[in-house]
Order: sequence, then C-alpha cells, then structure tokens
Amino acid sequence: MTIEEMFRRIVRAHLGIILVCVLLPVAAAIGLQAGKPAMSLASMRLQVVSGAPSSATEAEGISSRVLALATTHSLLDAALKEAGTPRDVADFAANHVASQRLGESSVVQLSVTDKDPIAAGQIVMALGRQVALFMNQGDRATFNAAMTKLDKQVEDANVQRDRLAAQLKGIADINARANLQTQIQAADQLLGQLSNQRASLVVQDATRDIVVPIGNKPEVSQVPSSLLPQAALALLLGLVLGLTAAAILETMRPRVASVRALAHLLQAPVLGKSTEEIRSLRNTMALAARRQGVDAVVLMGADESDADTVTQLLYALSGFTAAPRRMKSPAPPGIEDASEPSVLEMEAPFANVRFTGLSAVTPQDEMTAGVVVVSGGTVMLRRLDDLDDVLKAVRWPVLGIVNGPAKRRFGRQG
Repeated sequence: MTIEEMFRRIVRAHLGIILVCVLLPVAAAIGLQAGKPAMSLASMRLQVVSGAPSSATEAEGISSRVLALATTHSLLDAALKEAGTPRDVADFAANHVASQRLGESSVVQLSVTDKDPIAAGQIVMALGRQVALFMNQGDRATFNAAMTKLDKQVEDANVQRDRLAAQLKGIADINARANLQTQIQAADQLLGQLSNQRASLVVQDATRDIVVPIGNKPEVSQVPSSLLPQAALALLLGLVLGLTAAAILETMRPRVASVRALAHLLQAPVLGKSTEEIRSLRNTMALAARRQGVDAVVLMGADESDADTVTQLLYALSGFTAAPRRMKSPAPPGIEDASEPSVLEMEAPFANVRFTGLSAVTPQDEMTAGVVVVSGGTVMLRRLDDLDDVLKAVRWPVLGIVNGPAKRRFGRQG
C-alpha cells in the first residue's frame, strides 16, 4: 500500500470524522478560555539567605520552602486581610500563587495572579512580608526558650555560689573550708560553661540569615493569553483522535481508495470521466467494446451511490442514433459549388454498439455483452465483492472503468 493510497483511504475517505474530532476539542478550548477574565501577574523578590546556594538542588529547596510558606492558609489569609482583598484562600493558594528560583542564587521570585492588577500587587507585597516575617521569627520561640533556660541556670548557679561563699565565712575548720572551696570552684566552672553557651547562642542569633524583601513595589504585568497554546494542543489531540478513529473505521470497513486502485483490482483500464464531453466518452467506450468483440455495453455502478450517474450516462448515450447525414460532394475543378450532397456520414461512429443497463439486457445482447463499471472514486470492499459476484455470474468481460462524480461531502460535489 502506497502513502497516497493510505492518504485516500484514511484521510480523504473519513475527512468528516477527522474534522469533527478536530473541531470539537478546539471549540471546547476556545470556549473555556474565552470565558476566563484577563489575569494580571504581580511579583516581588525575596533574598532568603546571604550566601549563594552550593547547588541547583539547594536553590530549588529554598524556592520550595518559600512556596510552601506562601501557600500556607494561615499566612495567606493574613496577607489577604492585610491587603484588604478577600479571596477564597484554598482556591487562591492552589491556582494563584507561585515561586521561582532565579538561577542558583539565593533570590526567590514570589508571584501572584489576580483579575485586578492593583489587588494583585497589594497581595504579593503583603504575602512577601508574611513569608519574610515567619522565616525570620518562626524559630524565635525555640531561641527564646533556650535563652530563658540558660538564664535560669546561670541564676541558680550564682545563688549556689553565693550560698557556698557565705558558708565559707563562718567555718574555721581547715578540712571543711577546703571542701567548700572545692564546691565554689565547681560552681565557678559551671557558671563559665553556662556563660559560654549563652554567648554562643547570642552570636549565632546575630549572624543568622535574615529574609529581606527586595524593593518596595511589585512588578505587575498582564498574563499572556493561553488561548493559542491551548487551541494548538486541542488541535493536535483532535487530529490524533480523528486519525485513530479513521484508521479503526478503515480497518473494520476497508474500501478501495481510488478509481486507479479499482481498475487495478478489476484489471481494466480507466476509459474516462462521466463529466467529459459525452461524444468523446461514447467513442472511447465503443472502441473498447469493438476491440473486445462486444456489441452491447452494460453500464454497472460499483456502489449504490453510482446508480444516478449510470442513469445519467444512459440517458445521454441514448441521444446518439444511427441516422445518416448527407455531406456535400467535393466540387469538380473549375466549378465553385456542387449541386446536391451525395456522401453519407453516420451521426455517431460505431453506431451498432448498444449501451444499456443490467436490467435492460436482451437475450440478443447476452452473448455479446461487456461491462463498463462506473465508480465515484471509492467503494467499500464488501460492495466490490457483490460486484465481483455479478461479474462472475454473467461472465462478461470488463471493458473498463468510468470515473463518476465523487460522493457529496459537506453539501458540495467532489
């Protein structure tokens, strides 16, 4: 099977199904996008850490953390209330908030979409402040608890040392004084350790990364319409579905792709088209009939839809008769005109060849009949089997194929 034949059998024969499968998804995509309001995109940037991330994975992790916090319902609800723009928090978090890392830097771009550009800018700035505040202050409770615990331990250690120092003043016994001095030294060491831990926490808190919003104004722009890419995807999907449906239908109901393919199966030539000048078509069929020794040409349609074409051809061919027509004789030399016509010319060549339909075949035609098959271009194989059964039953030679008009598609003649 050639590519042209595959194109004829799958695409041209099922063009209507393919067009329906293509147009429906495209129309649905256009309808869905046309009903959506124009959206505005507002964005702002946050510097999350002071140093550069060591890898793209770490940078992606920073961006994911910002997005996780920005879509947290409590923080988002606080930002919406601060901006004075009430929205459905769950829907807004799922469909209108995004974050994007900028390369492998420590800067993350936080974005918000909304139908109101002013509201989008206010929301993204408020949301950025909420995210920065949480990232900066979210772990302060742990730090404060650790500092409080250390302060309490330092205070207890001071009280214990003061108590031991007070006891030392009233004891004269050398052994008892030595024992108290040892306890005082242990208390001093504990105070030193606790002081070092507290100083370490203070230094760690002073040098930790602070999330800083970059700029005090958001970047607001119009969101590009997704109509064209959505329509293109719908077109591609519809085309794939249409071609798949056409291939399945062609597999279940195979057909002959063209008149040339039909001629190849019947081992007969294409004699012409039904739309050409009838005299030329008749002469071609009559000449093919005489070459086969056939006096009666039986026109048969390959498909039920070809019956009208067969009827039109038979009606047109019935206008040719064997009536003679006189022509003027050549004028003798020196004489300008001949007096009367004397030569007979037949109105139609091969006038003794008769054209008929299968139902009008006479017993006289039966022994010298041949078949001309009329086809509109494509015919189902099961219809061709019926035609083949008829041809085997009558045992008439197939003189050739006449290409009739294609079947009507979408209200116009092919």
